[in-house]
Amino acid sequence: MRSDDLTLRGEEAKHLSHVLRAKVGDVFFAIDGTGRKYRSVIQAIDSKSIKAMISSITRLENEPFAEITLAQGICRPNKMDDIVERGTEIGVVSFCFYYSEKAYSQMVEEPGTTRKIIRLERIARAAAKQCKRSLIPSVEPLMPFAEVLRLRNQYDMAMVAAIDPKARPIADQIGSGANVKKILLLVGPESGLTDEETMAAINAGFLPISFGPRRLRTETAGVIFPALVLSTLGDL
Repeated sequence: MRSDDLTLRGEEAKHLSHVLRAKVGDVFFAIDGTGRKYRSVIQAIDSKSIKAMISSITRLENEPFAEITLAQGICRPNKMDDIVERGTEIGVVSFCFYYSEKAYSQMVEEPGTTRKIIRLERIARAAAKQCKRSLIPSVEPLMPFAEVLRLRNQYDMAMVAAIDPKARPIADQIGSGANVKKILLLVGPESGLTDEETMAAINAGFLPISFGPRRLRTETAGVIFPALVLSTLGDL
């Protein structure tokens, strides 16, 4: 196979040929999940595959400059689905769901952990394709709250959604954002973080963020947090 050849098989080929009714000569865009997007022209279609020729390659097209990881307290499965789908559309590059003191029961989630992560990865992949991103966001294995705090040092900036006297609007905490490349955002579970967990996050280097006077649901906060950050950075 030549380096400018591309072959689709399985579900991707089936979707393109049967659902989108693609024909020889049609152009489609393929992504490899690592940031490359391939403009491809269909050369042949059979019952199992689609063969195409790559006409051009772009890198990190439609990707925000800031790399945002959303750490979200584990919640009801349908809410986790929505958070990953909407967050992917906004521009989040990585999701990690964690257990905390008041999070949705670990005993409920643990037996199906692997299946849940696979499902969330599939949702992220579909959302990335729909909104024409070049990267497919990663979904990390479920982790304890303490492990999220240990991730802080891997990022240029970390922020936690908090109801705290020290909490400030995002614009006040980010400033110009000129040197901010990697950002970690922390959102509590459905019942919220405990006061002790919020303080532990602040002591670990997370800046407390206020969304205003109204208390938001966890799935709402998980969507607007990255959206407000990227908007403040001029990258939404």
